[in-house]
Amino acid sequence: SSGINAEYGEEKKRKKRKKKKGIAVLSEDPTLMATGEEEEKRGITYKIMKNKGLTPHRKKEQRNPRVKHRKKFDKALKKRRSQIPDLREQGGSYGGEKSGIKSALTKSTKLR
Repeated sequence: SSGINAEYGEEKKRKKRKKKKGIAVLSEDPTLMATGEEEEKRGITYKIMKNKGLTPHRKKEQRNPRVKHRKKFDKALKKRRSQIPDLREQGGSYGGEKSGIKSALTKSTKLR
């Protein structure tokens, strides 16, 4: 038990020296850590958090690139559909205008 106490005292002194120098000290030695047993996400440090700066609030769609581009494509499709009518397959013989013939509508210009 005296060997363990001696090691503990040395470790404590080493940590104190490193702390004085401003070097962050890990509580566990990375070489002794178990590999792959417990993999949790490491939290960000204060320095990283402050370095991020001010960022504007964004919608959830903007944070997901796949969804963002899908919405962008849908918007472009709607824009295109308003400019160019969709091609319709004509089945069988001519069945007239789908909306019917409007007798009050004139699409020609009068000649003078």
